[in-house]
Amino acid sequence: MRYYILLTMLLSGLFFCPLVVVADTANTQAVKLFTNPWSRLFSGDEAEFSTALTYSSPLKKKSVHVPTGKNTSEEVYKLNQRGLFSMQYSPISYFFTNMTVRVPLQNTSKYSTDFVYSFGYDDWHPGTFSLVYGNYNDNNRFFPETGAQKTRFEQGSWTFGYKFTLPKTVESALLINNDDALVCQVGYSYVPRYYSDASSTIKDNKNSLLGSCGYTLQQHYFLRLSAFYYPDKNQQQPWNYDYTYSFGYTSGYAGGSWSIYYGNYTGTRYPWRQNANANFSSGTINLSWNLPL
Repeated sequence: MRYYILLTMLLSGLFFCPLVVVADTANTQAVKLFTNPWSRLFSGDEAEFSTALTYSSPLKKKSVHVPTGKNTSEEVYKLNQRGLFSMQYSPISYFFTNMTVRVPLQNTSKYSTDFVYSFGYDDWHPGTFSLVYGNYNDNNRFFPETGAQKTRFEQGSWTFGYKFTLPKTVESALLINNDDALVCQVGYSYVPRYYSDASSTIKDNKNSLLGSCGYTLQQHYFLRLSAFYYPDKNQQQPWNYDYTYSFGYTSGYAGGSWSIYYGNYTGTRYPWRQNANANFSSGTINLSWNLPL
């Protein structure tokens, strides 16, 4: 019965923002929840500077736009496997800046290599607030096409979040083991300028709300679920998800640890919507190693 209640709770709307990790507290582990859609791979490491390597592969092939030069590109139908090199700098407290360089393992060139980045204040403890800027667009490039910018800062998202635990009576009924953890988050996200697929133009002031939860089993296995709501339905683009989910295993959180996980951050739609889908085959398998510095 406890397992059924837990599953019902997670699937009914208390969802989490993608991959996070855990850290020691007294006799239990607390899940570190973060607002950015890309993995904070170093969240259990107290080091000022951290790095990680990741192999990432989708489950199915798709058509990918591949820049081949300053003024040339091609469409390639492939399994878009990539190598990721991530760097994080945390100079003080829970302030951080993070950058991930993504290199395609096929059709590799300086033009097809891109990057994502984030920065802000993000305390993982329950009962705390966070403010994070994140830019995870696919058009952040070191060598952009002629006339294009390396990145469009105004198209990144600003997310304000609050993390919390459930009441003890509820939490005790949901946790399978005494050292498991369940932490949730609510938040608001704002994008100053965004691309509208319907009008093929740039529009202003995109807003969304999020709710999320993360469950950590025996300090190493995890399930993460997130749900999103767009007050203005016209602002949600085909690639903007209704919900995201990930699950996997991590050996630890300091340098030298590794993790393997599945993550899906594609254009999912709720079951009650006309175009309902979970897009499971569009998710990615990721194998990460936190470099021992």
